[in-house]
Amino acid sequence: MIEDFWNLCLNHDIKSRDQLLREAVRVVKMKQYIELVPAEERAELERHPDKLFERMLAQIGTIELGHFPGDRELFYRLYHTGKDLNLAEYGHQTIRQDRVIATLQVHSSIFQAFTDAPEGQQEKRWLLAEAEKFMEGLARFIPRPNVNFTLLTENYILGRLLKTHFAGQDHIQVVQGSIYQPLPLPDRYDAILTVPNFGLKLDDESAAVREAEGAAIEHLAPLLSSGGKLVAVLPARMMFQSGAIGDWRKRMNELHPVRSVHSLPEGLFRPYTSVKTYVVAFGCGQLPEEVPISRYRLRDSDVLEEEQTVMLKAASFQQLEDWRIELLLEQDSDTLIAFQQAAVPKVKLKQMADIFRGKSILKQDLRPGSISVLNISNLEDGEVKLEQMETIEEEPRKVRRYEVLPGDLVMTCRGTQTKLAVVPEHSQMVIASANIIVIRFREQMDSMYAKVFLESPVGIALIQSFQRGTTVMNLNPADVGEIEVPLLPLEKQRAISEAYIIEKKRYSDVVQAASRRWEEQREQIYSALY
Repeated sequence: MIEDFWNLCLNHDIKSRDQLLREAVRVVKMKQYIELVPAEERAELERHPDKLFERMLAQIGTIELGHFPGDRELFYRLYHTGKDLNLAEYGHQTIRQDRVIATLQVHSSIFQAFTDAPEGQQEKRWLLAEAEKFMEGLARFIPRPNVNFTLLTENYILGRLLKTHFAGQDHIQVVQGSIYQPLPLPDRYDAILTVPNFGLKLDDESAAVREAEGAAIEHLAPLLSSGGKLVAVLPARMMFQSGAIGDWRKRMNELHPVRSVHSLPEGLFRPYTSVKTYVVAFGCGQLPEEVPISRYRLRDSDVLEEEQTVMLKAASFQQLEDWRIELLLEQDSDTLIAFQQAAVPKVKLKQMADIFRGKSILKQDLRPGSISVLNISNLEDGEVKLEQMETIEEEPRKVRRYEVLPGDLVMTCRGTQTKLAVVPEHSQMVIASANIIVIRFREQMDSMYAKVFLESPVGIALIQSFQRGTTVMNLNPADVGEIEVPLLPLEKQRAISEAYIIEKKRYSDVVQAASRRWEEQREQIYSALY
């Protein structure tokens, strides 16, 4: 039915998303009106294009939905093609197919987890922010009579669509407004659900936080009633990035203490984004005793259920500078606990090193030249393979800031696995690609020692806790700078590095000898076959 309606519209030059939504609303509103007239009159209207069109103009008019872009015959055909549309499902499919305006569509499991949460008081007020993102869930939603549900949307046509879809259900209201500005709504809500836009910076220079995610939550939180909760889906950077975002986390946790944190399954927001996402519940009122922290997994493709839950004292959670819950979920790891509790001083990489990402280089820029390019493929078995690097031809002064020097520690920031290596001596100029982060220590830190720590189980856990991507890794230089490394005396660092290098060489020699012997023996065996 949806595709038939689309095709009919497209054949008559009704092509944009809002046009397709508007005409579906017009048709369903007409169906709702006709259902109220006597059966004989209803049959007469549905049989005659002229009468149906004239009644539509009289009853719906042009103020709410604008002029109808066609004649009576077109409306007659649209009406009989789309009068039984589920507008929420139609809206979901139309938004998904739109290639001009990419609107994130939230997986129905998030909406279901929100609406299925245990009820507290008998009468509840819920608010769904940017309701157009939840069309899949709204298409399946069965409203509860004891819940007053407010759907907030910034888009006028989508507001009309939702209002028409839920017509006759007085406990569901649709309100137009933006969560990226203060919301002068009169009501207070027991539960609010929001998935704000990821990675958008607002133009307001005076705002305490310009990230759309932070601003949206600050505007929604004052709408909570006492004892209410604000459930927000946040990207990874909001969980651990420092600076203004770090100040925002501290402020929010003081004013609206965190009630729970869950990591969401990877891929839940594809194709819109592949970043790691988390569900954070903020509260209004008394500080809870404990904060549950866990991972969600997807069961039966549409149900979220908790796994690997850790209960953290709320007072302890209040003291956290960041919300890297992967580390908190690893509290059962004896090694990680030993590192966290060790008396040895620890220092952040940004205090000891200059950290930068390499240059973005297009494939067509690679050609025989005097400057080598270090990429992921050049890191093998913890070493830099200088002889395998591709080259570019460029003036050295233009790429000097991306140059890697002997002794630099390099690590992959994209790809499917973390690779680390110390750059050896080389004669030709080498620059890092955008897939590489360069760590250049200034003092008190040996590069090989730092590499050994970062590739240890604890180091890998720390790196992964700053991971912004899911299947494909995405690390930011500023986040890497927040990783803490144990600060041993320089002599001890170098002793550890030397021992590592010696033992790795012994291992490599044994493996190479075993490989040579296997090749020799295999050839002897083959030669004995004939």
